Amino acid sequence: MSKVRVGLVGLGRIADLHILGYRDNPRGEVTAVCDAVPETAERRAREWGVGRWYSDYGQLLAEPAIDAVEILTPHHLHAEMTVAALEAGKHVSVQKPMALNLAEADAMIAAAERAGKALRVFENYRFYPPYVRAKRLVDGGEIGEPLSLRVKVIGGDARQGWAVPRSSWAWRLDEALSGGGPSVFDHGYHIFSSAMFFLGHVERVFAWIGKTEVAPGVFWDTPSYIMWKHHQGQRYGMWETVGSRELAVPSKYYGNDEWLEITGSRGVIWVTRCTGEMLPLPPLVVYRDGKLRTFDDMEADWASSFVAATHEFIDALTEGRPPEMTDQEGKEVLRFSLAAHLSARERREVQLDELI
Repeated sequence: MSKVRVGLVGLGRIADLHILGYRDNPRGEVTAVCDAVPETAERRAREWGVGRWYSDYGQLLAEPAIDAVEILTPHHLHAEMTVAALEAGKHVSVQKPMALNLAEADAMIAAAERAGKALRVFENYRFYPPYVRAKRLVDGGEIGEPLSLRVKVIGGDARQGWAVPRSSWAWRLDEALSGGGPSVFDHGYHIFSSAMFFLGHVERVFAWIGKTEVAPGVFWDTPSYIMWKHHQGQRYGMWETVGSRELAVPSKYYGNDEWLEITGSRGVIWVTRCTGEMLPLPPLVVYRDGKLRTFDDMEADWASSFVAATHEFIDALTEGRPPEMTDQEGKEVLRFSLAAHLSARERREVQLDELI
């Protein structure tokens, strides 16, 4: 196809970033939008200059002029909506996490195979320019043999950054709808995905997932600590996530920030930011052979990762190749996440191949 016509489904706050990848994109355009709230669908269509809007997902899928859909809905709807879209003959990009469990993921993958259509899990962190540059340096041997990866995520004052409606938080705090907590299952998909992006697939994991009451009867899954071993060589990883509810985190987006450190046999790489801007440092720092180098010749705004991820999906469809994060890769990231949750529940190390 010369130009991919896309239907955007689920028009909450994150859609503000997804739409950016279609602006002036010669290969793809949003031709229809859909949201369960008609007023939201109509408002977004008017705001973005989109010709058609729907509040009924089935009506959007029946539209022959749509080649692909981007599904940005709550997690419990991903499997059902993805399968329906594939059966309607549409390519699908579904927001992370791809499903609530492996059975749902398998059903989605099977539907893609039957339909002969692409199924991609939208994971923008793999397209964040400082991560992309860091990956290139690791693969190029800049720090020698990779040995470990450490990630720190800190959630600050929720009043900072984006104003997010209570309804958006409500379903994330209901495990029947979200699949797990907002820190480890929802946001954690980015971390699990990034770990595999840099150091390969994971063999086993051990996790502590905490529980903090942030309002009467409302609990957040922090503080949490997760450790793992990769398949290849002696490569290990650790992720710490904490909630500092009185901490002001400067951000144009959610009120949190991340730091990443990759240690090798010869050097160390740091990525000093992602969604926020707590550290007034260059986004990428490398230490090797006793010398420190900094890199600030790249876009470090989080939004740029959404643009790049959207472009990659559209390019994959127009070029007839698989997207960067295929459905099988998305399933493996989900398996990593589910193994961490099982470890925390049963207080033991979990081999990923236990989950089938």
